[in-house]
Amino acid sequence: MSKKLLLVNANVPGIKSYGVYRREGGYRSVEKALKMQPAEIVEEVKKSGLRGRGGAGFPTGMKWSFIAKPEGVPRHLVVNADESEPGTFKDRYLMEFIPHYLIEGMIVSSFALGSNVSYIYIRGEYAWIVDILEQAIAEAKQNGFLGKNILGTGFDCEIYVQRGAGAYICGEETALIESLEGKRGNPRIKPPFPAVKGVWERPTVVNNVETIAAVVPIINDGGEEYAKIGVGKSTGTKLISACGNINKPGVYEIDMTISVEEFIYSDEWCGGIPNGKKLKACIPGGSSVPILPANLLLTTAKGEKRLMNYESLSDGGFATGSMMGSGGFIVLDEDQCVVKHTYTLARFYRHESCGQCSPCREGTGWMEKILKKIDSGKGELKDIDLLWDIQRKIEGNTICPLGDAAAWPVAAAIRHFRDEFEWHILNPEECLRKNYGLAHYADPIHVAAVV
Repeated sequence: MSKKLLLVNANVPGIKSYGVYRREGGYRSVEKALKMQPAEIVEEVKKSGLRGRGGAGFPTGMKWSFIAKPEGVPRHLVVNADESEPGTFKDRYLMEFIPHYLIEGMIVSSFALGSNVSYIYIRGEYAWIVDILEQAIAEAKQNGFLGKNILGTGFDCEIYVQRGAGAYICGEETALIESLEGKRGNPRIKPPFPAVKGVWERPTVVNNVETIAAVVPIINDGGEEYAKIGVGKSTGTKLISACGNINKPGVYEIDMTISVEEFIYSDEWCGGIPNGKKLKACIPGGSSVPILPANLLLTTAKGEKRLMNYESLSDGGFATGSMMGSGGFIVLDEDQCVVKHTYTLARFYRHESCGQCSPCREGTGWMEKILKKIDSGKGELKDIDLLWDIQRKIEGNTICPLGDAAAWPVAAAIRHFRDEFEWHILNPEECLRKNYGLAHYADPIHVAAVV
């Protein structure tokens, strides 16, 4: 059984309420942190090895240490609860069922960063969660954990919830800041970085919901204890949003030492693939990370078992690996069509591009059109190379990573499933009636034993 930190009390009746949450040990980290120096908290987060759980995986303590501290200028913590990455829903689960966990993590983090006013920027579609969060904030305030002079320490902190309008681009931290300020959510050119000039040109740290929640066990148990969980630079636990062709979709908390094979097939986790179907492919970290065929998903190119952590999932680079990303784990069985799914993703990224950078604005539109052409049985073989050329000219040539996020799925699909694209083009009528199915590169190296 994997160790749980964030979801350990998820099934306790009434855990949403302050009373039950407090009874189960809630807000202990605030009481402890307010007796520490802010720099000591940052040091504990550094010791923990906690990496950003929103997708980038950047060391959290290091990010905190970058925040500028000009005399007399307010600083801010902004929690990114936009969670618009297709396939990712773990932050929603945390906020909906254990809202005080996030609030507790925010109070500790705000104290460490010197933020007296902090924000939760939440996607507009999570309307019902706004009410849950605001109720938790009100309860924390009523009980002396928010507001003026928290626990008599002289530290003041207010938390506000700000709704977005449901734009994927606002998951990028500078676009999020623009939206928070009431402007159109276009990414800013960096530098200056938010740590120097963020919200209202004040020093700002933007962190994901899960990242800030993880601060609670780090302060309660100590950074070194947290670092003992996991493996290598993948310390602590990770929330995984598991969906697609699996028997048990849902949010799971893993310690990043288990194998991908165990995660998919074990009854403790995803419970295998329905109807005795074979695994064809998987997008392991949310829609923007490269898709992997089954043989490269279960084992690395070196023949080692691939594990559910940052280093193992990226082993081999994009040639034979992928990314942990935001933990949106999308499983595809043998009946799934890679061409159709790639087209679906291309439609999404074209729609969500802010249009500020011409490679992304024009390139995402072209990729969508070409993929639609191939998927509908009207493609030509030269379209595959054209797609490859377009994605190559988008990647690395935009202000923000949305261009990369749009290019990577297309590149990986062509890299690993080119046969399937060619079959669609050479069999225009048949591709409208049936899927390509499995081929040698997508067939698992061995049939997984029942775990």
